[in-house]
Amino acid sequence: MSTRVVENADTVSLVCALLVRFPELASIRSGPTERTLRLTLAVRHRLDRAAQAALSEAVEEHVRSFLALAKEEATTLRVECEGDRTMTFVHVTRDLETFSKEELELQVGFFNGRFGDELVRNPPPDDHLEADPAAEDEAALYAVEALRDPAQSKSLVGFREEKRVLVYFLKSQKKAKASARR
Repeated sequence: MSTRVVENADTVSLVCALLVRFPELASIRSGPTERTLRLTLAVRHRLDRAAQAALSEAVEEHVRSFLALAKEEATTLRVECEGDRTMTFVHVTRDLETFSKEELELQVGFFNGRFGDELVRNPPPDDHLEADPAAEDEAALYAVEALRDPAQSKSLVGFREEKRVLVYFLKSQKKAKASARR
């Protein structure tokens, strides 16, 4: 088995651990070519345009303030909202260089504080009964570091389906566009 396959398997395991540790995350998508990470959270009601704009501004302000404490500045920070009749999905895109587990904790805390029970939290997996919070935190830290690794060349998306966490590697965007034209 090649080293690259092992590294990818490790990354998949770590992304699963990250989604289990933060049940508020609906999905995680890495973009190693753009050096970005997109986190998606779901809110149980539709936010109107004014609420979406206020939320985007507040998330950006929290992240920029957090980074300023560490004397860092985000090169990528986008907040986009996507709604249907009953839900709003909030996508936060960050650059991998300045993103950290601590920022993830800040963002999750922000959304929990702002939306409370309206924030969708996924139930823990059935085998999660004997979870070790310290081990989960350590795995989450390693997951963020693995995603930040410049050697990580494949895009992946991790998300929940019922009580399972699924992770897929994605084809490059250029190939996907070229295939769609045929």
